[in-house]
Amino acid sequence: MAGKSRHILYTWLVALCGWVVLFFSFRVLNLDLGKEYLIMIALGALAEWFTVYLPQGQLSGGFSVVFASYLIFGPAPAVWISALTVLFSQGIINRGNPLRTAFFNSSQYVISLCSADYLFRLTGGQALSNIGFKASNLLPLLVFLVSFFVINHLLVDLYLLPGRKYDSQPYRFDTLYWDGFTYLFSIPFGILMYLIYRPVGITGPFLLFLPVLAVQFVSRLYVKTALFNKELFAFYQIAQKAGDKFSSEQIMDLLFKETSRVVSYYTGIIYLWSYDYKCFKAAMAVGPYKNQLFGSSLGKGEGFIGSAIENRQAEIVYDSKSDPRLKEDGGLTQVHRSLMVVPLFVETEILGALVLGEKRPFAFDQRRLHFLSVLCSQTAIFLANKMQVKRMQENANLDIMTGIFNQRYFFEQVEVEFNRAKKNGATLSLILLDVDHFEIINEYFGYRAGNQILVLLAGLLKEEVIHDGLVARFGGEEFIISLPGFNRESSKEFADYLREKIRAHQFQVDESTVHLKVSLGVAVYPDHARDVSDLVKKAGQALKQAKEAGKDRVMVAF
Repeated sequence: MAGKSRHILYTWLVALCGWVVLFFSFRVLNLDLGKEYLIMIALGALAEWFTVYLPQGQLSGGFSVVFASYLIFGPAPAVWISALTVLFSQGIINRGNPLRTAFFNSSQYVISLCSADYLFRLTGGQALSNIGFKASNLLPLLVFLVSFFVINHLLVDLYLLPGRKYDSQPYRFDTLYWDGFTYLFSIPFGILMYLIYRPVGITGPFLLFLPVLAVQFVSRLYVKTALFNKELFAFYQIAQKAGDKFSSEQIMDLLFKETSRVVSYYTGIIYLWSYDYKCFKAAMAVGPYKNQLFGSSLGKGEGFIGSAIENRQAEIVYDSKSDPRLKEDGGLTQVHRSLMVVPLFVETEILGALVLGEKRPFAFDQRRLHFLSVLCSQTAIFLANKMQVKRMQENANLDIMTGIFNQRYFFEQVEVEFNRAKKNGATLSLILLDVDHFEIINEYFGYRAGNQILVLLAGLLKEEVIHDGLVARFGGEEFIISLPGFNRESSKEFADYLREKIRAHQFQVDESTVHLKVSLGVAVYPDHARDVSDLVKKAGQALKQAKEAGKDRVMVAF
């Protein structure tokens, strides 16, 4: 929260500084040239409107107008033209950027331009609006251009700093590359607009600006080709790497990485179907909300995202504030203006979905949706194979009848926990649980009903033994529980809680209700044993004492 407050404070501080500069520079404006100022603002807004958007930035000829304004009119008119251009293009016609962002962007241009102008004059530069273009100004102009570029990027980087550690785009160098390319083609046009203005007036820059738009059009074609190559490379990376050596987690991480090559996003989530919980669980998340989102669940057909998964239909939300499909949704759909949902499925099996969110509206388009649909189809095949292998491995660790862990897997994990406790000087508790008078239940209700009761009891124990605890079927009507970090007192307290919970529970078998009583034996490392086998033995002895003492009770080993 403190980081967010600092970020907001920085944003408005930059905005305030920029508009303070604008306020004091207004008095030196030549309002007789107001018509020409407005034309330059219109040209700049037009350039911004035809911006070529990239995953790591954008390509615009707007700097040619800013640079030409600086050369023609001087710094004061240039800062006003640049500020109003950005405000108009990003705050009004550019699909509704947040007010705070629009003010920050306009002010950072003002601060960058004023700082670059100061360095221009410090290195001996003279205003070209007064003396014309001279060779003595070449070095100061170079200083102006470099300093404007550096300061502008420094302000933007500080603005983006809070989200840098969550940045899903591993190729930030592309931002500098594309922006540098923008400057390279904008600077010559800015100089030509200045040179032609002096003999023919504002008509010259207006006509010369048309080639700027033409260059942007050609750049758009070039960018599309470059992005297409990135898409092909993303497909290649998924196909090459997501093989036998990659786990499901590595495949999901690779999907996020390759997606970020061509799609800019603020938050990313991959939901996968959980057979244990019978819902979609967030198996991986990236972005500032990843801790809150990881492990969150989504029911079949629940909300906009659940419906898209159920229908196997990739969907785009251009603006969540105006999309009627999201009126009843909360959470992710409320904190992101743009959303993209791409289901992951293989033939008849629905695995889950990739969900991307972005703060600004209209961040995604159909071309990106098509790319992700193909990429996710390819990824889903690898994920399905990994999930199938994982299910087979998990099934091998489960008791066939009850569906909880079997004895073999339980003791494998207890050995790991025991060694960890021994190394860290921690405690480890084992609880053996046996159903009292279970033979009577089998005789009265039948063995099939008895098995159903054991399944229901296993499910109840699984719900209650959470965090690092494990529960397994020990054999017959006996169950065993491990509780890392539990001592003698907390283990007995939990065992008593389980006994009361089971005693109060109503087990429904066919049309009958069955009440159970259980006996429990508790043993704790290091109080009662020095190895796992001895710990199990002591827990068994405690259980035997509970049975002999009248059953329906908890006994702790001596």
